[in-house]
Amino acid sequence: MVRPTWPIGGAGEDVSRQHDAPRSKTISLAEAARLIPDGALVTFGGVLLTRPPAAFIRELARQRRRGLRLVKPSPAYDLDLLCAAGCIAEAAIGITTFESRFGQSRQFRQAVERGTIKLREHS
Repeated sequence: MVRPTWPIGGAGEDVSRQHDAPRSKTISLAEAARLIPDGALVTFGGVLLTRPPAAFIRELARQRRRGLRLVKPSPAYDLDLLCAAGCIAEAAIGITTFESRFGQSRQFRQAVERGTIKLREHS
């Protein structure tokens, strides 16, 4: 590796220490979930039952996040689980269903009927 000879940070600074091996940016699932504060606006990948970040969603529920606001065109498992855990305060969605095989998102529907979450439907 070629080290620069000019002063990067200022006159006389030892630049050789600025090129140490990079540190890992990998964190645990629990640490990642702790980065989401109560009341955060969140969205997740996946469509209906296909490829949601299920372990991360379960970790948010396990950590008892509260007041989350979910924006997603087509949630299913993610929205239903977070409603069951009492994590969701508001949802802006297009459609939510567990597709024809499993039916409606029951926990979500009950939360809306009880008035425990605010719903903004975009269809």
